Amino acid sequence: MSILEVKNFNKSFGDVEVLRGIDFELKKGEVLAIIGPSGGGKTTLLRCINFLERAEEGIMKVKGKVIFDGKNSRMTEAELRQNRLHFGLVFQQFNLFPQYTAVQNIVLAPNLLKKADKKTNKKNALRLLKRVGLADKADNYPCELSGGQQQRVAIARALAMNPDILCFDEPTSSLDPEITGEVLRVIKQLADENTTMIIVTHEMGFAKEVADKVIFIDEGKIVEQGDPKVIFDNPNTDRLKNFLGSMLRA
Repeated sequence: MSILEVKNFNKSFGDVEVLRGIDFELKKGEVLAIIGPSGGGKTTLLRCINFLERAEEGIMKVKGKVIFDGKNSRMTEAELRQNRLHFGLVFQQFNLFPQYTAVQNIVLAPNLLKKADKKTNKKNALRLLKRVGLADKADNYPCELSGGQQQRVAIARALAMNPDILCFDEPTSSLDPEITGEVLRVIKQLADENTTMIIVTHEMGFAKEVADKVIFIDEGKIVEQGDPKVIFDNPNTDRLKNFLGSMLRA
């Protein structure tokens, strides 16, 4: 059974259709890479999945349970918060709280939601910092960390809530090329550990290496989806061929 099912997602901003009939499924332990041109709908799809935006139509299921139905506009704040807990989201811009240390950033949400007692939450946070290679940075503030280190703290923070699906929105787009690799290595490690992930990315080589499935979105529609080797080595549409060619020339 799929851990995530998205059916017929449609989303507009005013008269502009941003998502049009989006359908896909994701199994537990799989990595899905979402690629496509800027403005094609990738980030909006991710935000709809994480309940930061609302699709006007469509159904979303997690573990077979419907957690979103566009026909049912009613959702209490408590339901919204509960549904969001299925997902962990790592943003482009890190979004760490500057007044808190690395470990404080990680324990903040678990403490507020009482995932465990504060001592246990801190122990878990320190374990996660070690997992992302930052065991020695627990007491550093974001301003004392490089961009790559901040992004790794953000990954640890998302993992602290033990989400069913970890989502990344262009996780390396704000990083210098020299330090992009350290973040990609952590994501690759998570993939090797069978972490279920959705990654919006412009790193084509990384997507081909890590993903179990790739979706190419353009103008709000899924143009192609499937095995990375097929998507990258034998694209079926001229639109995907042209997109991959432009990425190689960039």
